[in-house]
Amino acid sequence: MRKFLFFVLSFSFLSGVTADSSSIKIELHDIKSEARGSTVPLSVILPPGYSNESKDLPLLINLHGGGGSRNNLIQQAQIYEYMFEEEIIPPMIIVSFSSGPISYYHGTWETFVTEELPNWVALKYGALVDPSNLVLTGISMGGYGTLKIGLKNPERFKAIAPMEPAIMPILEFPKEPHKRNSWWTAQSIYENVWGKPFKSEKFLADNPANIAVNNAKRIRESGLDIYLEVGDEDFIQLQDGTEFLHRIFWDNDIRHEYHLVRWADHVGLSLYDRTIEAHAFLAASLIGGKSEPIDLPLTEEELSWAQSAFSTDNPNDFWDGNERPGMLRNDPKKAATIHAELWKPLKDLAKDDPDMKRAYGKLPKTKVQDE
Repeated sequence: MRKFLFFVLSFSFLSGVTADSSSIKIELHDIKSEARGSTVPLSVILPPGYSNESKDLPLLINLHGGGGSRNNLIQQAQIYEYMFEEEIIPPMIIVSFSSGPISYYHGTWETFVTEELPNWVALKYGALVDPSNLVLTGISMGGYGTLKIGLKNPERFKAIAPMEPAIMPILEFPKEPHKRNSWWTAQSIYENVWGKPFKSEKFLADNPANIAVNNAKRIRESGLDIYLEVGDEDFIQLQDGTEFLHRIFWDNDIRHEYHLVRWADHVGLSLYDRTIEAHAFLAASLIGGKSEPIDLPLTEEELSWAQSAFSTDNPNDFWDGNERPGMLRNDPKKAATIHAELWKPLKDLAKDDPDMKRAYGKLPKTKVQDE
């Protein structure tokens, strides 16, 4: 099936038309950017069944990785066809563009991504580009750009899904970078992006970890949904920077979903399934998230048990050896509602603890066993 899809997509790209209305359509454009002062090459994926009358579709911007271009989206067309076909993602417009092989989406690329590109897609294809319908993803350098632009502009996007982002585990620029994390970031690259002579403060202003710390309140209040992932066998050790950012998010009470994927290398064989997971998160965000309901109607038995479980002076009475009511196992959709009732007494006891206002508790530092 996937080999056949690849043939159809190749035909669609070369001819400019799809084989049938059930296939996606790929278009290429070159648009003028005032922010960039140049022409920017774009690639666009239109969902199956798209026509000029199609309206009210959300927009996904996909940022390519280092050494890439708009052609990377064309190479991903097969997986987008699959995700549309299996309804993993809703009908949407997907767009990418050539930013340069080592742009790090620095400078005016931010204006292009947050303003110019969405506005152009809205006019051309009728996409919805308000914050509730705009999502952002990218791989490697594109993951870095997704974080940098998304965390600087949290009110502009509904969700971001950086994959194996090219970030380092730092809040201060090291005088002597560790070879483990910095052998792939040559001085010439830094100078090409952030100017020569290189000034670390410019780098840190774009560093996602620093942005998250300095912008934590805005990010929390914006409601931006964040998906963060990386492989634990990434050959350029990007798991270090990603794990560090996960801890930054946790300590600053920034809600997010985090995956450290076992056995996964950088852009390796695992990337197909990982891409599907990341896009499923974006799709869930577009329809309001996946939180379990806490206001479902309960039977008298369910409500009575939930309200009485911790009603004694000794909460340990709850763990008296009796099995929990079968309703928690037989009707799991009510579990969150029952739990909300169940924990009210104990949460009232802890209401003066400032940590109760947080989504994530403040954790002690971990210990590293000496080698």
